[in-house]
Amino acid sequence: MPKAEEVRRKEALSGDAPPPPMTAEEAMAEACRCLSLNQCEGCEACRLICPDQAITKDADTQRPVIDLRYCKGCGLCAHVCPKDAIVMVTEQG
Repeated sequence: MPKAEEVRRKEALSGDAPPPPMTAEEAMAEACRCLSLNQCEGCEACRLICPDQAITKDADTQRPVIDLRYCKGCGLCAHVCPKDAIVMVTEQG
């Protein structure tokens, strides 16, 4: 039997339920797993190609922020990044 959190995540990814809320700390930790801001040059190719509109630009830093509540893990952002600043990782759990 799947774990409750696993079921909620699958529902969120399928569009059957809204994404579960995340604290700012959780969101930042998740985003850091995928995005290396030291390599990012701010070209916005990742934001423009994202089919889920999961990538926005931070108003203060002008850098991309990945909202993993909406990201479905397609990898298009990593593929188009000219600096390889986005790395797809396998989710643990």
